[in-house]
Amino acid sequence: MRLTFDTYVHEGPRPKYTHYHIWKCYTLLKNEGPMGRRTLASRMNLGEGSVRSLLERMTKEGCVQLSKRGAVLTPKGCDKFDETDVRSIDLQLLGLSTGINCAVLAKGTAKKIGTGIEERDIAVSAGAKSALVLVARNGKIVFPDDDQFPDQDAVKPLKTLFNVEDGDVMIIGSGSSPEEAEKGAVTAALELIEGPDYNRLKDGRLFSDDYEEDDIKCIALTIHELVGRLPVTMRTKNHYGVRCEDGRIIETNFTGPVLEETLRKGRVVRRMSKAGKYRGCPVLAVPLIRNNKVIAVVGVFDTTRGSYFEWLGKIRK
Repeated sequence: MRLTFDTYVHEGPRPKYTHYHIWKCYTLLKNEGPMGRRTLASRMNLGEGSVRSLLERMTKEGCVQLSKRGAVLTPKGCDKFDETDVRSIDLQLLGLSTGINCAVLAKGTAKKIGTGIEERDIAVSAGAKSALVLVARNGKIVFPDDDQFPDQDAVKPLKTLFNVEDGDVMIIGSGSSPEEAEKGAVTAALELIEGPDYNRLKDGRLFSDDYEEDDIKCIALTIHELVGRLPVTMRTKNHYGVRCEDGRIIETNFTGPVLEETLRKGRVVRRMSKAGKYRGCPVLAVPLIRNNKVIAVVGVFDTTRGSYFEWLGKIRK
């Protein structure tokens, strides 16, 4: 029952609230509720119409109850939010910083961190002036790519305040206001929490090994056009995918032996198709890899009987 933020994004025009606003709404209601719509809008720096739309969806899901006193989280809403495992602390209010900084804890996400540059960039894109990423490893709080820094006395308060355990991530956002610092750090933390191994995709969403066929159709069709409408297949690690021909999706819930082999081996696979409609056609399957893990695979059938792949080989030289 983990908080899945995309359930609050309706069809049609994309709402003005972001994943951060959803998290903030849950946080305010959990810690200070009940709270009226106008107060929520002011505290979230969001229009009342957007807050109304968000509360309607939370209510429909059974996570919020509305009353004359305002909105309040239901037990289901509290449980769902608690499982998100993103918590923030204003370091300035605690006397731990001379600037306007907000520290955010993302439990158990250290394995998803590379150097921390990507998370820093996400935080800055969301409004922070800068961000610092730390991970808990071997009983210490360190930089993702350097176990010698920072000085442990300087970060000891973080370990105590957050009850940090190995595998946790802390993102410290800085801004010209507490809201900027928090929004940047929380947004980066939420993107860590939202998916296992991922790449950024359209509209700020994430590309994940858990994407289903509806999520990858646009990608498969784009690749299909790029290769001159040769047949293209695509699937993610955890779900079957799609097959494209003649500019459209012609099969869903699809997988194939070459895609499966590529998922297992985690490397490019070249084969001659031995059966089916494309029998005798060269097949090229390429894995999508993130943090040394295969998250998806794309396959192309060369129905020109080798002419396309031969041309591709020439332009690579």
